[in-house]
Amino acid sequence: MTMATTENRIARWKLVLGYGVFSLVAFVLCLFLTFPYDTLRQRAVEAAADAGYALRIGSLRPGLRGLTATQVRLSKAPNGITPELHELLASNASMMPGPEELGEPLNIDSVAVRPALLPLGVAFHASLLGGSISGNVGGLGDVKVAVSLSNLDASSGNLKGFSGVDMAGKLNGSLDLTLPKTRGQADLSQANGQLTLDSRGLIIQGGNVTVPMYGQPTPMDLPKIALGDIDARVKIEKGLGTIETMQAKSEDLEVQGTGTVKLGQRLDVSQPDMDFKLNAEPEFVKRLGILGAGLTILPTDKADPKFRVAHLSGFFNRPTFGPPRGQQMR
Repeated sequence: MTMATTENRIARWKLVLGYGVFSLVAFVLCLFLTFPYDTLRQRAVEAAADAGYALRIGSLRPGLRGLTATQVRLSKAPNGITPELHELLASNASMMPGPEELGEPLNIDSVAVRPALLPLGVAFHASLLGGSISGNVGGLGDVKVAVSLSNLDASSGNLKGFSGVDMAGKLNGSLDLTLPKTRGQADLSQANGQLTLDSRGLIIQGGNVTVPMYGQPTPMDLPKIALGDIDARVKIEKGLGTIETMQAKSEDLEVQGTGTVKLGQRLDVSQPDMDFKLNAEPEFVKRLGILGAGLTILPTDKADPKFRVAHLSGFFNRPTFGPPRGQQMR
């Protein structure tokens, strides 16, 4: 073999490699330029609108983690999504109504999605509240869901405006679920898995919420409530969540929880059957006002009189909070 023949073969190898690299770059560039980003954004906006939420996306482009949406804002429309508002959101108009129509938004820095192999489906990563939410959804048969919350800061991202509650503290947690399919749809009421929550230094600094008071939803202005460190672990088998650990402790109060939650096909119609033991400091009870008065008439725990006991039942969207079954208020 002559030197000229060797150089010719090397040149051909470089030529083939060059054509391959050029073709790959051209394909990626073509995909970048022709991918239907507007159609995908519109479908996401319409799906959110169908659930009563206003979704706005600043930009939608490829990124290191996959297809990435940035400057995302999600809000609950106070009066629902009217046809006119739906059309404005879908058109991505530059001029949008204010919070009085769209609601206060939860600000999300970015959301990235990409295909996943194990399980076969979609992986996602969202940067928000100074931390992240990541996970994947997929499965060839049963639907598998894995979600991880990492270092979320409750005081950021306009969570106060979005939820109506002014909070501070850090939140971590994880959710692993397997949902069998019923009539082709993932069935939450038959799910298996585990939920864990871990908060540190959680404080409610104020806000307004609707709480169940003896079966009636009652709007309440919240005082400062130090929830402190919260640890919870729930095991889920065939749609029944059993509380293995649930406790919170701070300078204001101590809470211990036991019981079960029967999951419904939608989370809001799930049925809690939970018992709580509460030990609240006297100064904290005074700050609670009418809520504090409600706590003082709960029966005391027979095993440890420093605690008062209560029961949560009903549905998540219509909860009932009061004395345990068979026990009377003081």
